[in-house]
Amino acid sequence: MLIISFDAVGSSEFERLMQYPVFRTLAGQSAVFRDVSTVFISNTYPIHASVATGVLPHVHGLTSNVEPFPSVTPVWNCNENQIRVKTIWQRAAEKGLKTAAVLWPVTAYSKTIKYNIPEVIPRPGKSQVLTSLKAGSTLLQLKLFLRYKDLLDGFNQPNLDNFATACMKDIMKKKRYDLALVHFTAYDTLCHQHGKDSEKMETAFKALDKNLGILLEAAGDNEDIILFSDHSQVNIHTVVDPNTGLVKAKLIHQTKNGYLPGENGCFFECCGGSAFFHAGNLSKDRIEEIRSNTEKSEGFRRFLTPAELLESGFNNTTFGFCAKAGFCYEIFGTEKKGNHGYPLDMPDYSVFYMVRGCGLEPGSVKNEGSLLDIAPLAAKKLGF
Repeated sequence: MLIISFDAVGSSEFERLMQYPVFRTLAGQSAVFRDVSTVFISNTYPIHASVATGVLPHVHGLTSNVEPFPSVTPVWNCNENQIRVKTIWQRAAEKGLKTAAVLWPVTAYSKTIKYNIPEVIPRPGKSQVLTSLKAGSTLLQLKLFLRYKDLLDGFNQPNLDNFATACMKDIMKKKRYDLALVHFTAYDTLCHQHGKDSEKMETAFKALDKNLGILLEAAGDNEDIILFSDHSQVNIHTVVDPNTGLVKAKLIHQTKNGYLPGENGCFFECCGGSAFFHAGNLSKDRIEEIRSNTEKSEGFRRFLTPAELLESGFNNTTFGFCAKAGFCYEIFGTEKKGNHGYPLDMPDYSVFYMVRGCGLEPGSVKNEGSLLDIAPLAAKKLGF
């Protein structure tokens, strides 16, 4: 079985993808599920943890891409042990099955992925190559890096996806595996940089289709394929940093690297389309004042419901809120032309997945479902 993630390609992009030959052919061979619900908070790492486990973030425990406190260079939640429940690759290992993963989120330092090239972000000043070698299959990564390093240009896209494809094809051709996982981020990266309507997005679509074709050729006609998108993106014209109000109130301190907590321990955790207030030991009156100011702030859409806070795992925060379309929350007003992290009622924000094999009828199209359906579907086919 091969599971492919198209990062940030929402259901609204499905028709655009159907203009490309490889994707169109695979869709015709697959059961297609459009307008599918993703997982809140709609960011990459919590969603991929949910796809790998079949449960919501408040159960698996991975609630955000990065550590809570706002920093220019935050620590990313890359390590497999941050997922509190078993993943499909851990269950596969218990059955004696072998997994290969290339740039799949939250797989660093996995003890059960046989062939692992994890998506891992180094701490400031640390080497990307050395960090990756330590966090995954060291010898395999070293061989593949030396073999395909000319495809790389740092984190620039679509070079990174081209490298991931070459590595996964190499593994598929030369190793015995039962489950393979690969994560493509070209669309997400370019959309953040340029927005959904930019001509630059054509580069992402072409790369996704080309790399999909390479992997399908390596897989052959009999391999089960699951392809999904994790979240959509929203065009952005204004980035808001709610922590600036706390700086003015002298509750936190701004530095060139982010913020330093004040004695009260309060801060806003910015997650793109949503943000969350950690009150620390502030008084109830001060909390209410900050909540009132938040409601009046630029780009504010609404407060998050208790159900949204619970399901996302942010029920330990004082309150959460989300931005209107065109706005997002990032520290220091970090420039973005596209972003995600919004609650699931944001218009035109659904995703899709499609399945070739796994006992599903090819050519069928349904406008229903959830990304939480993927793990049990894969597990059943793999025999656990």
